[in-house]
Amino acid sequence: MITQLQNSLDEPRKSLKRYSHIPDFLIIGAGKSGTTSLDKYLQQHPEIFIPAFKEPNFYGYENSKAEQFNNPDDQNHFRQSVTNLQDYLKLFTNATPDQVIGETSNTYLYHEGVPERIKYYNPDMKLIAVLRQPAGRLYSRFMHLARENRTPTATFEECFDKNTIWWKRNDLVKEGFYYKNLSKFYETFPRENIRVFLYEDFNSNPEKVLKEIYQFLGVKADFQTNHTTRFNQSGFIRNKFLDKIYGQKGVVTGTLKTMLPKSVIKTLKSSMFVQKQLNDLRSKNLAKPKMDLEVRKKLTSEVYGDDIRQLEKLIERDLSHWFVSK
Repeated sequence: MITQLQNSLDEPRKSLKRYSHIPDFLIIGAGKSGTTSLDKYLQQHPEIFIPAFKEPNFYGYENSKAEQFNNPDDQNHFRQSVTNLQDYLKLFTNATPDQVIGETSNTYLYHEGVPERIKYYNPDMKLIAVLRQPAGRLYSRFMHLARENRTPTATFEECFDKNTIWWKRNDLVKEGFYYKNLSKFYETFPRENIRVFLYEDFNSNPEKVLKEIYQFLGVKADFQTNHTTRFNQSGFIRNKFLDKIYGQKGVVTGTLKTMLPKSVIKTLKSSMFVQKQLNDLRSKNLAKPKMDLEVRKKLTSEVYGDDIRQLEKLIERDLSHWFVSK
């Protein structure tokens, strides 16, 4: 009897996933909190498979139609996402049986009904969130949109006006209500399936955070990741001519995609050396004015204060430093 019991304990637990290529884990946000860099770093681990297609947004948009969305930005975002199961599963077909499968979609944090849809496909799903001080995150989002020349309003200070798009689009003010967004996941999944990290910890000590994530995912925790490159940096473009040459949508990138074989493009994208050189070059062409401290203080206390206090209890972490203007 004891031998039979030991054998049953030694056997790997049967997966509850509905499909073999459904992910084992998801990075659910928040946007502008280092998730692009985290996605790139995890791709380096040989025991982890993450597709090159970041933000498929499948669990948020499954079976939706573009006509359901009111503004062009939302419709465009929908069209760039993966909205049916067959295409979603194709993203992971190159994963080997011994790899842990994951993907990153920041929209999962705030789309309605996402926790339930995730649980339907994988009741054992592991969920990772990286949270940034919400006023700082919102300002970084503004700077990101400034880089793309599509700011919500002329100035950041207009974010307090509840009649503006700042309060209508999910990725702006609303995304920063972390307690409201995360609590739905805690209601749907066991607490042990969720790991929440703070952006400041990830930024200052990526080795420690990565090790904790590797342990959480059950892969080799002492794997040495190259984390010298910071991805998806934001700011106002200093020189638009240079941006047209080597920016995110510049001539160089477009030309290489049309001239080089897909295998070569894939190699370049996976090379941390190449990515570092390109990202450092782009970063030098970005002006990054600091956020006004009074605006930060007002946003934190008047808009996000109550949510932060509830979040502290939810994730069992002291967040008093988020109220300090700096």
